[in-house]
Amino acid sequence: MALRRIRRVVVCLRTGRPGNGGVAMVLKQILREAGVKAVWTTEGGLTRAARKGVDALVVGGGDGTMLHAAQATMGSGIPMLGINLGSLGFLTSVKAEEVGYLLPKIFAGHFEVSTRSLLAAKLEGNRQTWCALNEISVAPAAGSVMVRVRVKVGGEFLSEYHADGLLVASPTGSTAYSLSAGGPLVSPKAKAVVLTPVCAHAMAQRPVVVGEAEGVELTLPPSDPGALVRADGVLVSRLTPGKVLRVTVAKPVVRLLHPAGVGFYGLARQKLGWSGSTARNGR
Repeated sequence: MALRRIRRVVVCLRTGRPGNGGVAMVLKQILREAGVKAVWTTEGGLTRAARKGVDALVVGGGDGTMLHAAQATMGSGIPMLGINLGSLGFLTSVKAEEVGYLLPKIFAGHFEVSTRSLLAAKLEGNRQTWCALNEISVAPAAGSVMVRVRVKVGGEFLSEYHADGLLVASPTGSTAYSLSAGGPLVSPKAKAVVLTPVCAHAMAQRPVVVGEAEGVELTLPPSDPGALVRADGVLVSRLTPGKVLRVTVAKPVVRLLHPAGVGFYGLARQKLGWSGSTARNGR
């Protein structure tokens, strides 16, 4: 693979956690020694800072910070490199203690890029479309304990889920809320969407993996008081009986940058502590 040096980046580090200042100092030194020009910004300034001519976006934090960065720079095509300053961090491929020896290699061109699909949700009668990197979720409205969601896939009725909620997750989102709710891990290279009920009332109602081109339609029965719709955990709308929430795969994509030789399966093994974990680069 031909090496392509990274010469200009936007850096956004989450503040307020012990040790983050030390990471910033190390990162500044690495950038200086590598001859990489950097624009430092806060989460609120990401959209303005991430303009043409930027080779990468360096994000320090957890998956929440990465999701915010993805939303702020959506459609830009700028690859994002995540430094894990949180806990599990499936979207972050570099640990804080690895910054000193991995980032110089990455800036020199020793990296790979993983293209991730986005979900697009649109409520019938509403012009606005909401995009999500992880999932679109439907949850009970205030005062309700459970929700009934009728699901069609490719125009064909699948089931009426009676649960604490229902997730429509992308392959990237299969490692997030969907995984916590018992959904399967799905490779980001798979052309699929995962339907995962949250604490389903019936044991027979299991997660279902469907084709990304089929399209998913969600509705509520007439007796339901309404449900809340979230995109990557952010409340975006309310679903009421008689309305249809359509979830498809969006045209824009998100590109995640990671160290060469470490892909989805290596990260899954590392993050989940599966047996056979090996140290990176002999460390």
